[in-house]
Amino acid sequence: MARHGHDVECAQRIRMLRLLQATDPPPIAVLHAIAAEIGQCCGHHPLKCFRLAHGCNSAEKAVQALHRLCEDQGLGARGLTKRSWLDWESGHRPGADYLDLLCRLFRTSPVELGFATDYTPGVKTSVPATERELIMSAASESSDHAAEIEAAAVGPNALEQLSDDIIRLARAYVHAPPLPLFGELTRVRNRTYRLLERTRNPRQQHELYLAAGQLCGLLGSASFDLGYPYAAAEQARAARVYGEVIGHNELSAWADGLLACVEFWAGRPAQALRLVERGLAVAPAGTTRVRLLSIAARASALLGDSDGTRNAILAARDARGPQGELHEGVGGEFGFDEAREVFCAGSAYLNAGLAQEAETECERALSLYRAVPAEQRWYAAEASACVDLAAARLLAGDIDGVADALAPVFALQPDRRVEGLVKRIGQVRASLASVTSREADALAQRIEVFSTETATRALPSA
Repeated sequence: MARHGHDVECAQRIRMLRLLQATDPPPIAVLHAIAAEIGQCCGHHPLKCFRLAHGCNSAEKAVQALHRLCEDQGLGARGLTKRSWLDWESGHRPGADYLDLLCRLFRTSPVELGFATDYTPGVKTSVPATERELIMSAASESSDHAAEIEAAAVGPNALEQLSDDIIRLARAYVHAPPLPLFGELTRVRNRTYRLLERTRNPRQQHELYLAAGQLCGLLGSASFDLGYPYAAAEQARAARVYGEVIGHNELSAWADGLLACVEFWAGRPAQALRLVERGLAVAPAGTTRVRLLSIAARASALLGDSDGTRNAILAARDARGPQGELHEGVGGEFGFDEAREVFCAGSAYLNAGLAQEAETECERALSLYRAVPAEQRWYAAEASACVDLAAARLLAGDIDGVADALAPVFALQPDRRVEGLVKRIGQVRASLASVTSREADALAQRIEVFSTETATRALPSA
């Protein structure tokens, strides 16, 4: 859990006073002492204390220092970013590889950095990891080490583990908050990259490029849900490239769909339609086409094309066909079942200003979602369908119906209030401004409070 401490200036003063009394350059023991004093005075996470003790007053400088370490010691390039570093400083444990690099960088141990516990009698321990962190960290280290053992030629165990990880993460995505999954998705993607560097077997390369594309796709969805559309687009383009390299049209078309969603939410429906058309040009029959046509319906509605909206909705209903490796085989975030299709139809009708059709489709989507066990339901889509239902009822002037539709949305935990949902409910709040009533004012205020705590705002910041 993130800690709140003093300003950076406090740590800088501590460091300056200590260094004035030390030799030049200071011995490592002095830097350790500075880190400990910063921790006692300022209350920061131990990793942040070591960063500040070493004179890295920003996470960017620390990331640059780690990249220089890798280069100087011939440890290979890493993809570390500022966001990952800040995630560690908020209490999330890095994987085994990065934890080793952090210890090298600051010349200390995982215990001192706050990511392990020393059980030696009489030794003061750092904050212990949670049970889940210990279990997941142990599993990650086992997977990473097993992959190292199979280094020369990627073995079946590494590929099997990778496939299991992708299916687990894709299916967890629909019912788990995106932020905790992001780090694990990155770790598994990076392991995929390392395996790709170690094999020249065409069959194995095909499997690994497919895995890389799927993981980039999931990272794209997570980036979008956390409020980073440009990062989402980059991940989606990477996924499309991997699909093109191995001729996996289902993956390439799925990536075009994600890119179209980014454009759609950015207010560029014409560009979204162009991306849909590109995806349809390679999309295999079945769910891939259903998803793209559903996105086309929403983009057409934003363009004011009612006929195009209805035609795309009808075409999507007729496009169901063979099951695909990605949409049905992996499923989860890649899935696009009837509930998701109906939900998109409701959103399209809403964008087209067709309140009655929108309400009918949203109610039908909610019935389909709620027929699934609670722990397996796609919470973001279900909540978004509630918001669209509220918007449809607002178009019809039913304020009481708006309140009923939003009730389950207001109960959603902050870490599940993803970007698309927050934007949707913000549109309802804007529409409420034109309604003069005490009930409308109260709902607008509840929406404003709801929107102050979101998954995006849960991200660590500098």
